[in-house]
Amino acid sequence: MIDQIQNKTLKMLVIPLLVLACSGDADKTKVKESKKFVHENPDCVEHVALWSAPEIAKKIGKDKKWVFKNYTVDLWDIPPSRRKGNIVGKLRASSYAMIIEKSGDDFLVESPLNKVQGWLSNEHVKTISIKNKNTRALCK
Repeated sequence: MIDQIQNKTLKMLVIPLLVLACSGDADKTKVKESKKFVHENPDCVEHVALWSAPEIAKKIGKDKKWVFKNYTVDLWDIPPSRRKGNIVGKLRASSYAMIIEKSGDDFLVESPLNKVQGWLSNEHVKTISIKNKNTRALCK
């Protein structure tokens, strides 16, 4: 009888511990998937630099004047790699946008014109640079 009570007590302790351990691993996985960018110097922050108008023009077979007037990259309410969401803003060719977060191949950025925050795919990003958020000059 004492062995049955001890086994039951042991099960009552082990099962909640396993649940806690598993939920802790799930939280760690979530952190790995999505990285928030924390900047040492608050004035110098990471920005995505989109492909230039001449590069886009060559790729899509249009002239660069057409690209300057018509070509935009959509910003989405959710990361584009997950599924199709809703468009919340747009960026033009050759734009820079401050990175807020990265998830897989997607970036959450803030539009420099109207401060709209939205996600874009890495396929639109040529490089990442560090710029002063006030002056927009490149930081060293």
